[in-house]
Amino acid sequence: MEHSPLDCLKRLMQNAGIPSYRALATQAQVSRWQIQQLRTGNIRQMRVEILAQLAAALQISLATLLIEFSLIAEDLEKDASQLVALQQAYQHLQADLTAQVEAARSQLQTEALQTLESWLVQWPTIAKRAQTRADLPAAKILPFVRPVEQLMAEWGVEAIAPVDAHVAYDPQRHQLVAGIAQAGEMVQVTHSGAQHQGRLLHRAKVKPI
Repeated sequence: MEHSPLDCLKRLMQNAGIPSYRALATQAQVSRWQIQQLRTGNIRQMRVEILAQLAAALQISLATLLIEFSLIAEDLEKDASQLVALQQAYQHLQADLTAQVEAARSQLQTEALQTLESWLVQWPTIAKRAQTRADLPAAKILPFVRPVEQLMAEWGVEAIAPVDAHVAYDPQRHQLVAGIAQAGEMVQVTHSGAQHQGRLLHRAKVKPI
């Protein structure tokens, strides 16, 4: 092991093909000040997440980085618990970050679906009518709405039933817009309805045949 943190860092950068401290800061997405902390051996004052980013940029594990900079004492077995604690802290940090990202994605989808609710209700019927009447001006806008349909598919939003389909009436999944029907009787779909990953967003609108 090198005699100084600076020599150690230079060797690790060379092994990883990183030409300069600026390049290391950019690749690790940390400040130049954090690089200076590492160069001067102040690793004990650095946050675990910063060390993890630097280790990833240097293409080594967090444990190796700590060992290389002498945070682990010569008696490695004696200080093993400290290394385990640091690794566990890093793992908890990763888990928390993943949970936050998932929560943010779920919130984004919920808000987007609320915004698109009127489109989800009306568009399948408009598209069906446009396909059967080529002179209908709405036919010209079909290509522009396909990205929205693709987004819905990527998010797991599915139609409950195609427009004009004949299906058995299910009060849990269908809403009568006219007339009367008993469960199991055949009805015609006027608006397809939608579900998101198996969860009902709004019922398909139907009418008696």
